[in-house]
Amino acid sequence: MYLWFVFFSLDQPKSRLTAEGRRVNLTTNNEKGIETMDLLFPAALRIITAVALIYFGLGLFNIHWLMRVRAIAALSVGALLVGAVGWPLVRPELPVATITLVNGSISLPGAIGCVLLAFSAGFIAFFVSWPAGKILAPYAAPTGLAIWAMFSGNMHQLLLDHYEPARRETLYAALRWEGFFWLLICAAGYLGVLAASRLVGAKILILGQFNSDKPKGTAILTNILLAMGITLVVSWVAVGIFVQDVHQVDPELGTVVGQPGNRQIAFGVFTAFCISAYLVKYTLKIGYLPVAAASVLLTFGGSMALLRGQTLSHLAGNWPIAYFNHAVNAITPLQMVAFAVLGSITGYWMAVKFHHLSWQTH
Repeated sequence: MYLWFVFFSLDQPKSRLTAEGRRVNLTTNNEKGIETMDLLFPAALRIITAVALIYFGLGLFNIHWLMRVRAIAALSVGALLVGAVGWPLVRPELPVATITLVNGSISLPGAIGCVLLAFSAGFIAFFVSWPAGKILAPYAAPTGLAIWAMFSGNMHQLLLDHYEPARRETLYAALRWEGFFWLLICAAGYLGVLAASRLVGAKILILGQFNSDKPKGTAILTNILLAMGITLVVSWVAVGIFVQDVHQVDPELGTVVGQPGNRQIAFGVFTAFCISAYLVKYTLKIGYLPVAAASVLLTFGGSMALLRGQTLSHLAGNWPIAYFNHAVNAITPLQMVAFAVLGSITGYWMAVKFHHLSWQTH
């Protein structure tokens, strides 16, 4: 009886060839159900864990339980509409491949579909999280992007197909512009929030300032440029601190850093832009949009620093492909934008909570 059990516990062939050369599937409906459960159980466990962490994590900031439920609802809309429904539009051919425009896996209709899904997610999340839609609905679209970023391959896996210095240079030259596409998807989600707010007559201050503190004339543009400048400086330093992996000493570059994991990237980028948005709100009394937009400039600046001089050729000639001159260049544009936007929104509202009496005026 034991040997019978062991025999049927081994991996059995899923199909066989008939005499006519046709392949017949030998997998029973029961086995298909077991395989489906093997996939669904870890996914369900991750969802339950994420919901619990968000709910109890927000409780540490003395946020009312109903507000926490609304936050989870807004995030769920983005996770379902953008993250799940939009996944086939961006899914690479190989499970371990990197989600990027460079490999051509995202078609033009797929890109348009992503933008429309993001707009719908922002629009629906506004009503799902009502009356706190203007706070929570902007989280919807970047939440979907963050799910893609977590399941995507990293920069190291992308570089495996571009290991030669000339091909690396071409790759980074293309990637420095890609962040604008992912930012466009987040912007579409925010436009969905604005459309929903207009529909119900709710007012959203796009730059997030008090009316009494709002700069006049050219001072608005000055504050936006200052906000982006502060973000670039703070995030460059903070990403280097929080996005950690193996560091090695290099005589020319100072240090090089190994490829961080996706979770480490998520934590580091989110924290860096959370700090930046907090400082920008506290010092300039301006919203998170310039901070979030600076994420594409950070990727652009990192690529330019790598392509300048002999940095790239030095890395290619002296270090394995998984080492980078700075952690910014170890982050894909999708990962940078997704976690940066989430961190920017969070940092802004943290500053509002700690330094202002109410979020109603923002």
